[in-house]
Amino acid sequence: MKKIDVTGDICPVPVLKTKKALEELGGGEELEVVGDYKPALENIKRFAESNGYTVVSAEETDSGFRIVIKK
Repeated sequence: MKKIDVTGDICPVPVLKTKKALEELGGGEELEVVGDYKPALENIKRFAESNGYTVVSAEETDSGFRIVIKK
């Protein structure tokens, strides 16, 4: 599983970084995205679902959020 950390970034940067990372993955691979800007969680989730990716998990954490997306 590939991981990216978007801590310190505000929208639209987390979505753009997620998009780029997903483009680099092969089919069936998963991407974990963590960050501290909680509004990005819904934006990334919406982006993933609208582009045909599967959101495996999406949760707010004490320090921000964590989302796992399957390509």
